Amino acid sequence: MVIINSSVLTDVGKVRDSNEDSYYSNGRFKENSEVPDGGFDDTKRRERYLYAVCDGMGGEKFGQLASLIAVKTLAPYQTSNIKATVKEYVQKANALICAEMDKHGGVRIGTTLAILSIQNGKAVSYNIGDSKVYLFRKNKLVMLSEDHTQAQRLVRMRLLKKEAAAGHKDRHKLTQHLGIYPSEMIIQPYVSKEIAVRKNDVYLLCSDGLTDMVGDKRIAEILSSKESGTASAADRLVKTALENGGKDNVTVIVAACYGTEETLNE
Repeated sequence: MVIINSSVLTDVGKVRDSNEDSYYSNGRFKENSEVPDGGFDDTKRRERYLYAVCDGMGGEKFGQLASLIAVKTLAPYQTSNIKATVKEYVQKANALICAEMDKHGGVRIGTTLAILSIQNGKAVSYNIGDSKVYLFRKNKLVMLSEDHTQAQRLVRMRLLKKEAAAGHKDRHKLTQHLGIYPSEMIIQPYVSKEIAVRKNDVYLLCSDGLTDMVGDKRIAEILSSKESGTASAADRLVKTALENGGKDNVTVIVAACYGTEETLNE
């Protein structure tokens, strides 16, 4: 069994009036009465670990609603093989968000989605939009997700260098998100390669409120710190985003692997 400790932290930031981000961690999310607004730590051992970060769009009320729908809809899939059910989940969450749009006169709302699943010693990420999933291993930070943005589309077409995408004017123009009518587009989540989990791996899920404020180099420095565990890393990531401007809601999930029966000595 893989031993994963994780910490979740979310903050409204310094500019926004409300927090449109939502998170999911092994059955727990922000609406749950036992979960504080800021976040929580989780050290329970499980056969399946499932995490998600969603960044809502559509204004204070509707952005919160869209991201909350996405995480609430994910909860029943905690005990399933998400690899086999992710398309069903995406269709269901999207349909529920579209139903809310219809209910409110066609107002457009939506949310990004970033999922990390760890089971059977393997990790895989799924994403729609520009919320991100990273792996930090042996002092190297690697993004497992792939942004669905106009800037990233230009990168794939080799019309823009990867290094220039972070500062491109279209870096926040999404090409996919939850909250698109099926008649307009069939949503296709990006699926990462399956990765064998190793001892000391650290996985990070985050909204763009982190990555717009904190560069990859600084994120890697924080995740490499030996001060303490996931709670300290999550706290430092959020505080650094706020110190650098806090222009958006910021949500992070830091999940660290402390070993498996097969990899404890690696």
